[in-house]
Amino acid sequence: MRKYFIALLAMTIATVATAQKRKMVQGYLKDSVTNAPITLASVRNINTNTTVMTSGKGRFSIEVGENHILSFAAVGYFFDTLQYNSTYLSQDTLYPFLVPLARDLGNVTVTARGMNRYQLDSMERRKDVLQDIANYTIPTVSQANSGAGIALNIDRFSKHEKNKRKAMQFYETNEKEAYINYRFNTALVQSMTGFKDEKLHQFIQQYRPSYEWLRKHTAEEDLLYYINEQLKLFSKQK
Repeated sequence: MRKYFIALLAMTIATVATAQKRKMVQGYLKDSVTNAPITLASVRNINTNTTVMTSGKGRFSIEVGENHILSFAAVGYFFDTLQYNSTYLSQDTLYPFLVPLARDLGNVTVTARGMNRYQLDSMERRKDVLQDIANYTIPTVSQANSGAGIALNIDRFSKHEKNKRKAMQFYETNEKEAYINYRFNTALVQSMTGFKDEKLHQFIQQYRPSYEWLRKHTAEEDLLYYINEQLKLFSKQK
């Protein structure tokens, strides 16, 4: 699906949100190699800027309209997209797949090259998309502040290649989703709340922090405090 993802990047640039009938669709996000469900991954409707999370079985439910584009992001996987066109309109359930990255290090900090898991994943995804959409050798990258991915100088692209720059902006949005998933991960939330299965999915879906908040609160202590405060609210609701 990754080549299809590249083609959709160009289509996304020309997509204009229009008033149209929308409906809720369900799907199951799976690993393209093992066919295993991908849990608590981001499923985002590019046209409506709506994001939902997959459940423990990889299941998701999201509102879409015809020709809307869904993007998928998960820790340890390449990004991918799906255009909800005539191919899928008659289907009751979607079955998108994500291609895993080469490494399988889990949600842990690694010392390779002095970078954490998210940064290494980010570098591999960037190299892949740059080579595919731009036929371009990956430029010099530098370790970004606070472990938030790999910095890329988009100005290296020609000013006449506006579509490529817009495609990279779209790609950066998916990197933000991946960063949230990396920081606000299943293991951390489960260790703090003790939740499992549907209850864990519901908590992560409801209290998922924004990318901007996470960039301002880079210490693990900040995130632990955040989860504890949201847990109090969640308990009151129940």
